[in-house]
Amino acid sequence: MKIYVNAEKKRTEIWLTRAESVDFNVRESLKPVFKKYKEMKYLVVVFMSGSYDLAKQTALLFKNNLIRNAAG
Repeated sequence: MKIYVNAEKKRTEIWLTRAESVDFNVRESLKPVFKKYKEMKYLVVVFMSGSYDLAKQTALLFKNNLIRNAAG
């Protein structure tokens, strides 16, 4: 797990490995972190490693965004 705090943007990023993202104890240990930064009015973002092909999923995301933007 890695936690990055950007005070200028008032944002906290939490990066979890695939194993951490499915571990109940790890997820429970984040609750105080969420509480702390919520009280400071920070945006807390959690990134979890997945099991899908990154290139394929990114391409699908771009395609979806193009379709949504074209529809206006």
